[in-house]
Amino acid sequence: MAPASLTGLILAGGQARRMQAGAAGAGGHEHPVQMHGLHAGVQPHRMGPAVDKGLLDLRGEPLVAHARRFLAPHVGSLLISANRHEQLYARYGEVVADDPALGSGLGPLAGVERALALMQTPWLLVLPVDVVNLPAGLVGQLMGAVHAEDAPIAYAITPERAHPLCMALHAGLAQSMRAYLLAGDRKVQLWQDRHHAVPVVFEGTDLFFNINTPDDLRYASQCGKS
Repeated sequence: MAPASLTGLILAGGQARRMQAGAAGAGGHEHPVQMHGLHAGVQPHRMGPAVDKGLLDLRGEPLVAHARRFLAPHVGSLLISANRHEQLYARYGEVVADDPALGSGLGPLAGVERALALMQTPWLLVLPVDVVNLPAGLVGQLMGAVHAEDAPIAYAITPERAHPLCMALHAGLAQSMRAYLLAGDRKVQLWQDRHHAVPVVFEGTDLFFNINTPDDLRYASQCGKS
C-alpha cells in the first residue's frame, strides 16, 4: 500500500513512572535516567516523579526519534500523541493532544481517538514509543492482514503475548472509538475484539521489547535494539 494512504501515530506521551529519576546500581549509587533534549542545567528529577517515555535517551537519541525512523518510510504523514513537552516532540512530527472533552487519565486509546478524528488517510498505523526491536515486516504484514481478512484492525502478537497497541486500523472506526471512551471503557483488546481484530503472529528473539524500567533501557542500549 502506498504511504500516501497511511498516517503514522506514535504514542509518545506516557509517563515513565517506574523510571523515577534513576535506579540504584552497585554500591547503592543512583544512575540517572537521561531525558533527551532538555536544556542545560535541567535534570530529570527536576521534571517531577516521572519522565516522559518518548524523551528517554537511547543511544544518543530520544525514543520518539527511533519510532519515527521506523514509521516514516511507510506513511505519508506522522502524528505524535503527547500532552506535554509539545515543542520537543514537534521536532519529530505533528503533535496532537488528547481531547479534554473526553476527560483525563484515559490511557493510550485517547491518543488513537485524536488521530482517527484528525487524519486525512483511510488507514492509521499505531506504535507505542517504548516498544523497540520491531520486525522489519511489521507494517506490511499488518496491512496485508487487514486486506486479506477484510478486517478493520490488525495487531501484533508473539508466542509469548499480544501487543495490541502495535496495530493498523481503519479511519471508519473513529466514532466507535470515541463512543467507547465516553462510555468509560479503557481496555484496548476489548475494543479490538468488538471489531473482530486480526492477530498477526511475529516470531523472533526479544521482538517488541518494552522499555518500562531503567534496567530495560540499559538492556535495549547494550543490545542495539531500535
